[in-house]
Amino acid sequence: MADQSLRELVPDHVADGQIVDYDYFNDHRFGVDLQAGQHRLHAEAPDIFYTPRNGGFWVVTRYELMEKVLRDTEHFSNRELDIPKSNSPYVMIPLNLDPPDHLPFRMALMRHFDPKTIRAMEPKLRGWANRLIDAVIDKGECEFAEQVGAAFPVSVFMELMGLPLDRFEEFRDIVLEYFGRTTIERRIELQERMMAVMWAEFEKRRTEPRDDLMSKLVAEQVRGRPLTEDELRSIGFLLFIAGLDTVANTLSFTFRQLAIHPELQARLAADPEATPEFVEEALRRCSIVQQTRLVKKDFELAGAQFRAGEMVVCPLSLGGMDERRNPDPETIDIDRKERSHLAFSTGPHICIGNFLARMEMKIMVQEWLRRIPAFRIKPGTEPQWRAGGVAALSDLHLQWDRG
Repeated sequence: MADQSLRELVPDHVADGQIVDYDYFNDHRFGVDLQAGQHRLHAEAPDIFYTPRNGGFWVVTRYELMEKVLRDTEHFSNRELDIPKSNSPYVMIPLNLDPPDHLPFRMALMRHFDPKTIRAMEPKLRGWANRLIDAVIDKGECEFAEQVGAAFPVSVFMELMGLPLDRFEEFRDIVLEYFGRTTIERRIELQERMMAVMWAEFEKRRTEPRDDLMSKLVAEQVRGRPLTEDELRSIGFLLFIAGLDTVANTLSFTFRQLAIHPELQARLAADPEATPEFVEEALRRCSIVQQTRLVKKDFELAGAQFRAGEMVVCPLSLGGMDERRNPDPETIDIDRKERSHLAFSTGPHICIGNFLARMEMKIMVQEWLRRIPAFRIKPGTEPQWRAGGVAALSDLHLQWDRG
C-alpha cells in the first residue's frame, strides 16, 4: 500500500503499487556512484512507476520498455524535455521536433557528424588531448573534471564550431547553471542567452564565412531553402547544450571508474586496442542522461496507464544497468560478450554526435594511459555529483607518481 501522503499527490489512475518516492534531482539513492544508486531502483521499484516529486512523472526502469517508449513516436513526443515541465516557448531543432518534421534538419546536421568526417578529425583530437595532458602531467595531480574532462571535448567543440576559445569559462558557466537546480524562469532566460550567443556568431558567418561548422550550417539547405534565423537559433541552442556538457560529464564518470580500478588501467595501458570495447562498457556503466518524453495520447504499457500530457522519464543508465540484459551490471567488464546500452538513446532521436563522443573518449583514454599509466583519486578528496536531466561529476581530483 502506498504511503498516504504520497497517494494524495498522485492521479487516481495510478495504482498504489506503482507509486515510488523518487526525486529527479536529489534522490536519497544517489551518491558519487550515481549510476549504482539509480540501479537500486531495479530491486526497489516496479518496471514502470510513478513519482509525485518534481511535478509528478512516470519512470521506466528496464531496457526493453525504454526501447519501446523511445521508439514510439505515436504515443510519446519530444516537445517537452524538462522536469518539471517548463512549457518553454523555445525548441532545440531537431531534438524537440517529432517525426517526420525532425528528419530534414537531422540529415542536415548528420552530414557534419558522420563517421568519415569524425575519423578525419583524429589527429587534431590527439593533439588537443596531449596539450591538456602536457599542462598537468608534471604536477602529479589535477582536478580532472574541468581541467581535462571538460576542457578536452568543449575545446574541440568550440574549435569545430568556430567559437572564440577565450569565452570557454563563460560558456561553461552557462551550461553548468542550466543543468543545475534553478528555476523554470531562469532556465528560459539561459535558453535565450545561449540562442543569442549562437545567433551572433551565425550572423558573422553570413557576411564573413570561415572554415567552420557555423559557416557550413549557414550555407545548409533544408527542403530546398536556407535555414531561417529561428531555425539557426534553435539548432545553435541544441549544439551549445550538447557540445559544452555531455561528453565532459561522461569522461569524468569514466575516469573515476578507472581511478578506482587499477587493473583496468593496467589492462588498457598494456593493450590500447582494447580501448573501443572499454569505451562501450563505460558508456553502459556511466550513462548520464535521464531522457524525457511527453505523452501525446492515452496509452497502456506493462500495466502503466499513461495519460495525455503526463511526463515519462527513461534514466538511460538503468538500461545499461539492467541485469536482464547485462549480468553483473555494476562490474566494468571489457570482455563482456553481449553488451546492451542506451547511452545515446535509440530510435529517431539517437544522438547525432555519438561518433564524435566515442572518438573523444577513445582518444582521451588512450593518450592519458600512454602517458599516465597509473593514477588514483587523491586521498582526502571526494568528487561531487549532480543529477537531473544530465548528470555530472565535479571536483574529481586525480593523483599519480611523477616520472
